[in-house]
Amino acid sequence: MEENNNMTAERSLAIITEQIERSRRAVSKSTGQSLYISGLCTMAMAVVVPIVNLLILPDGYATLGHLLWFTLPFIILFIIRNLYKNREHAPVSLVGTLVGQTWKTFGVFGLGFFVLANGWNYILSNSTNDTMAIVAHHANLTPVIYLLMGMAVAITGHILKSKWLVWFGIIASLVIAVCDFACVGTMLLARFGAPLSIVAHSNSILPCVSVFVLALFGLMLPGLLLKNQK
Repeated sequence: MEENNNMTAERSLAIITEQIERSRRAVSKSTGQSLYISGLCTMAMAVVVPIVNLLILPDGYATLGHLLWFTLPFIILFIIRNLYKNREHAPVSLVGTLVGQTWKTFGVFGLGFFVLANGWNYILSNSTNDTMAIVAHHANLTPVIYLLMGMAVAITGHILKSKWLVWFGIIASLVIAVCDFACVGTMLLARFGAPLSIVAHSNSILPCVSVFVLALFGLMLPGLLLKNQK
């Protein structure tokens, strides 16, 4: 009788352990799927935006295409909700919640800064105050966006306990932000004889290339690894 009780206890423990492991894998796959979709959507938008700007103004610098970034959170949300609509929902986990809230916070700060900085630049560009024109400076948006995105990638790395992701977020965002601030990309394009149309559009193209790289290694790749985790 005692032996049967021990076997039953061991079997119960094995079943509980199996269920916990199954739930952990489901949570990892769900979190990975969300990161993967977010990365793919961000990379696709980073390709579409400069193409739209080139179509609007082939021989100059156009910025209207960047307004498409406002649609990105809604596109991601729409795809994820429809993807999981007919599927069994994974259990809510602290890891998934923290990763999701990290990127939602980045989206709020990034889009908020985009609106405020562009509003300031518009006011400054249309100002007739000579003193303001001399003293004030146009806000440079992209370095701040890179740093915010790099911080989100690094925090995601901490949550997922991935050291390479932490260091990538820190180093890549700092390098890209400094190079953008110093106009390194534009100078290199001009130095190596790029067509004038490309040089003229470099302020539109290069930021999208940087976002593409950050999304590839900071969102899509970690999401793919989690999604395929066994």
